[in-house]
Amino acid sequence: MSMLKDLSGKTVTVSNGHLSYEIYDAKSEFVPVLGELLQREFGYSPVGMPAIGLSEVVAEVELNGTKLGLGWDNWSGEYVMAFCEEGDLLIKTIANYLSDELEKPKYRKYASM
Repeated sequence: MSMLKDLSGKTVTVSNGHLSYEIYDAKSEFVPVLGELLQREFGYSPVGMPAIGLSEVVAEVELNGTKLGLGWDNWSGEYVMAFCEEGDLLIKTIANYLSDELEKPKYRKYASM
């Protein structure tokens, strides 16, 4: 019996009033994997270098002038977060895609125990 959790996510409204897709049981090592997925599947580009701390990884990606936060922290797990209404629409699209994509066995190694 596997002790690994799955990478199912949930769309929530965060303190800035916008949407965030949060994958609570993802390891911090999943940040670059998710960043690559967003680049390959949606055309996002990284903005600057990620900031890496003891309990968080914070980065931004951009598509057509709309930035999204991408990161991991020990409270939320992995997340993709909107900063504006246009970003909220993008989060909904990303959430639909990731709900199916992250069920694939190749992502299980990024789930926490």
